[in-house]
Amino acid sequence: MKFVIISVGNELLNGDTVNTNATYMAKRLVEKGHEVKRIIVVPDVVSEIAEEVERASRLYDFVLVTGGLGATHDDVTNEAIAKALKKELVVNEKVYEYLRKFSDNEFAIRKISSIPEGSELIWNDVGAAPAYIVENIAVMPGVPAEMENTFAKILEKFEKLSYFEEQVRIDGYEVAILNELNTVVSEFQDVQIGSYPKIGYVIVKFSGKDKERVKKAVERFRELLKNARR
Repeated sequence: MKFVIISVGNELLNGDTVNTNATYMAKRLVEKGHEVKRIIVVPDVVSEIAEEVERASRLYDFVLVTGGLGATHDDVTNEAIAKALKKELVVNEKVYEYLRKFSDNEFAIRKISSIPEGSELIWNDVGAAPAYIVENIAVMPGVPAEMENTFAKILEKFEKLSYFEEQVRIDGYEVAILNELNTVVSEFQDVQIGSYPKIGYVIVKFSGKDKERVKKAVERFRELLKNARR
């Protein structure tokens, strides 16, 4: 399946917070054999969130949204999701009654428990705001521990597909392996090959759905490197 991750929050755009949520979800989706086609960061603005969500849900298989589910003025994600899908926000009675056990702030309780009509509730075991799925969109809290808790339950709904990965480390600089890298990329277009320069060495990652093709690509790359050094 093709996924899009949309992270909501001004704090991500102004550099106050590192977007670890997107990295966490993308890694686990890829390990399960799915593709992440876009990672998008948007401000706490209803119209901008709604525009990106509507477009992503139309063009891709599934959309994952994190952030903006609390009770403060800048928590506007639920409103934006409802706008994107042309749905009404309705108070989920189960969430409402649950939150009343911990707070008597009616405004906060009603805001957190108001989610788009027709949503499937995903309980948040470590925080107040629940996650939910509506159509092909899953919406989760932005606090990392809460996102991880709810994302684990959502991820279970998607089957595990074939995925294999192997890495090769080469000492030196990327420029020294360009010819060999370009050759193996052209010969194995069905294998994803990424080159990641580090300080003093390079990691080349080979991945794909066909284990044998991934292994053959790695073998071919090693062979090319060996021949180049003779």
